[in-house]
Amino acid sequence: MTGARERTSGAEGYEAEIKRSMWERITSFGVPRLWAGLWGALCLYLGLLMLYAFGMAMVLIPALLWMCGHGALMALTLYDPHWDDIFLAQLTRRYRAYYDAG
Repeated sequence: MTGARERTSGAEGYEAEIKRSMWERITSFGVPRLWAGLWGALCLYLGLLMLYAFGMAMVLIPALLWMCGHGALMALTLYDPHWDDIFLAQLTRRYRAYYDAG
């Protein structure tokens, strides 16, 4: 009987840790990685355009815009961690609000 109890703990050499990325969503500062990167690149590009056109003082506007937008994306992610999947499914699959029964 003791042999059966020892086998339930697992065979040596056949145990492996499950990576966090397999069961947790990968985020950058609390936002899904793709959207955080796209939003950061867009604001950085806008900042460089403002720097070229208006000078150093106007670079703060895109930085503040990034902070507000990133905060909104964080709030969406806290509300629903898979909001982007739902959004993309709604855009690509064109679900209707209701269907006729007959």
